[in-house]
Amino acid sequence: MGLPKEYRKGLKYRVASAKCKTIEALLAVKFRDELGMSQTESRLLGDSIGKWILLKPDLRGPNQIIFEASKGKNSFTRRYSTLKKIKLTPYASEDLDLQLEFGLSVAQIGRIMRLIEEAYSQDATLSAKQLTLLLNITPTALRKKLKNLREQGLFVPVKGMSLKDRKKKTLFRSTFIMAKYLQGVSLVDIRKNLGISVERFRNIYSSFIAVTKIAADRRFVSNDTEELQWASLAKSTSKEKIEKLKIEITPVRGRCSWDAFSASLIKDFNLSPIKLLAIKESVEEILSTMSGDRADGDIIYWAISAGEPAGKPLEVSKLVPSTLTYYDPGDMPSPEVNRDLNRVADIKFRKVVRLAAQAKACGGYLTYADLGYLLGIHSEAISRLVKANSKVVVPLRGSSCDIGQGITHRRKIIKLYLEMHTETEIVSRTGHSYESIENYINEFAKVFVLYERGMPLPLIRRVTGRSIRLISAYMELIKEYSGPEYAFRFAHLRKIFKTHNLKKNNGKI
Repeated sequence: MGLPKEYRKGLKYRVASAKCKTIEALLAVKFRDELGMSQTESRLLGDSIGKWILLKPDLRGPNQIIFEASKGKNSFTRRYSTLKKIKLTPYASEDLDLQLEFGLSVAQIGRIMRLIEEAYSQDATLSAKQLTLLLNITPTALRKKLKNLREQGLFVPVKGMSLKDRKKKTLFRSTFIMAKYLQGVSLVDIRKNLGISVERFRNIYSSFIAVTKIAADRRFVSNDTEELQWASLAKSTSKEKIEKLKIEITPVRGRCSWDAFSASLIKDFNLSPIKLLAIKESVEEILSTMSGDRADGDIIYWAISAGEPAGKPLEVSKLVPSTLTYYDPGDMPSPEVNRDLNRVADIKFRKVVRLAAQAKACGGYLTYADLGYLLGIHSEAISRLVKANSKVVVPLRGSSCDIGQGITHRRKIIKLYLEMHTETEIVSRTGHSYESIENYINEFAKVFVLYERGMPLPLIRRVTGRSIRLISAYMELIKEYSGPEYAFRFAHLRKIFKTHNLKKNNGKI
């Protein structure tokens, strides 16, 4: 029967919200707006350059971390290992494409395989515990997904893999999908089983053809096991089928300089020297936001600026690059507390609080959609975590800017203020800055005085620029705390209004 219409609508919005903050989307918008490219052309160009950035050896992409894995492709023994630092991409825009097309479970498969493949390509392996920590799913769910992939005949090298699984004749994911594609199996079905997006398949397809052409011209020699599998697959496939395959776009494979990469861009997108120069300048501008030292576990994420009001379209909202700690070694609980990582709720909530607070410190706000994308779990699950820990204030855009359901942070802060808590106590309890708390109190003072003067709710909304929902919540607080024991606070609010608002308006209101 498929997913309910309302669920699909919400999913599309969440995916679109997160996707507009990826480096590929930022580049695509610049190419479309500044170079007059079509939406499809700018998207494909943004995706190609995004992939190139992730492959640059001297640069960490905004969504990449440095992680300690076990050195050696054949390092499967759990007990003994030498650690090696490698680059990993714990989340990527292709995850959003998969989630929109097939659902969250398939997107998680894509993440699992990407992490495993990235580690293997850097002569390293990851353990199940490490994958659990990076993917924010239970070990049981991880084992189930890995087992399903291996049963299909995929090579899934994870530390601790049994000798039986190692001896099986298996294929890399890229080789497997090309074999099925050449056999005429439904591409949609196989992409769903393997967690492969359209863009990733296009790159695999083009890379496969490039290798088969080289292999057909002369005796093929390569140190890449994956390429050797492709050459073997090409030899076992009829020449007619191979000859029908045509490269649609130059594959982004291997590490190359800008000069070498730009040559493929000129060919694929028919770029003039002037356009290529403009593209290079746009890329350098984006890369400049990633310059400087970053801790190994830090990422850069473009969050919506805290100054953007509710209701403003995402496409025209200001985004601020925020440095967030995606992975902290302290996320791994001690063996005495959670030896097998069977409880991941506490780990997930700790990450939610950390990411949201760090984004706020950088001048931006994260949303449930952002956190769902970053952590690879459903935004509703994050919402339940936040509600279950109501004593901890999580500074998200929805609650801070009066968007979405639930009691806003403003309401909580104003209640504490009316109950005679000091600003220092409110800062300690909520995690908000002094500046934010002062702004909320000033805002409440303005609503209170206007209400006291008999101004109707719609007009208060017009004067303050705040939503009806927020003003109604403030009015409820005014009525709730209207007793004589709170008279001092309301007298203080009148003084605040006079000081901060009448002065700003030259004594007029």
